[in-house]
Amino acid sequence: MTAQTQHSRMKSFSNKEDDDKKWAEYRQKVQVMKESVDSRLLIEALGFRVTKETAKELRAACRIHGGDNTTAFRFNKERRSWVCFSHKCHEIFGNDIIGLIKACEGTDFKGAVKYLKELTGDIDTDPKRFLELHRKQERRAFIREHSLTHIIPDYVSESNLQKHLHLRSNSFISDGFKSSTLDRFEIGGGYVDEEGDIRDIIPIRDIDDKLLAYSQRDVRRGVAISDDFKYKITPGLIKDRVLYNLNKAKDYLEGRKLIIVEGFKSVWWLYEMGIYNVVAVMGSSITPGQQTLLYQYAHNGIVLLFDNDVPGLEGAKKAYEQMCDKIVVNPIIMYGPEGSDPADIDKDILYNYLKEYI
Repeated sequence: MTAQTQHSRMKSFSNKEDDDKKWAEYRQKVQVMKESVDSRLLIEALGFRVTKETAKELRAACRIHGGDNTTAFRFNKERRSWVCFSHKCHEIFGNDIIGLIKACEGTDFKGAVKYLKELTGDIDTDPKRFLELHRKQERRAFIREHSLTHIIPDYVSESNLQKHLHLRSNSFISDGFKSSTLDRFEIGGGYVDEEGDIRDIIPIRDIDDKLLAYSQRDVRRGVAISDDFKYKITPGLIKDRVLYNLNKAKDYLEGRKLIIVEGFKSVWWLYEMGIYNVVAVMGSSITPGQQTLLYQYAHNGIVLLFDNDVPGLEGAKKAYEQMCDKIVVNPIIMYGPEGSDPADIDKDILYNYLKEYI
């Protein structure tokens, strides 16, 4: 083989590698655009009139074949796919976003990509953004798998928890918590409740670290959710027998009082302040069984840091009356907006409330 031939072949291989790299980057950008485009914006821009929207899908008449069945066309917001139940248009054009644009706009692949780019703008394909995309895809795949295998909503086990851990959403991050804090408290995601809503999960363990239940937090943003449905606890938990985080807090009680709060997020907020001697009663009252746990482990006394609302104040008053003759009880009344909990209070102000107890 002559030197010129060898050089020619090496150049050819080099060109092919460059082409492969460019194609991979192009596909990556298209995929990010497909994931990033707002579902309703896309559907309405393509000429559909949405007749119904749920957490999971958009419904409309199929404008591709001009149908009049107002729910025959359905766009799945999680899978980013569509289906036409009456004329099977998705089987002709492909059921992804590119196929939908091709069908509605009468264009080819490049034309569909151009249309999508106009809707999404110049998408940043930085590696971190792409990793987040893959994380979302994994989460959706996990949810679909559970739906297909009919894993029941109250399925709680260590192995099941491990599957959920890397699937948590950004919901609690959006609330201001650090990823390291959520890792510490084993917050997972991708949980589907009986209504089909996706929830992040908060594991609840007993004093011996045994996994008892999940508290499931609705992760939808911008949707009005009543307090009764924001959190759901898997069936079977006897709350009277457990204090959230006591399994960890008990290791920080030497010479310290045990700080009692109502909810999970207050425990995490104090943890981020470096305060670890905290448990949550998961409500606004301390049950008789929980009081027994406090007598057993809080030998230096307790600090009541309940929410600044009527249930919180009444719960703290009742707890004081029931327990003050058996254990040292220090109630703290927080000043702030009505309904605020410790996670709503500025860290410097909260520290001043607690500095003598940590």
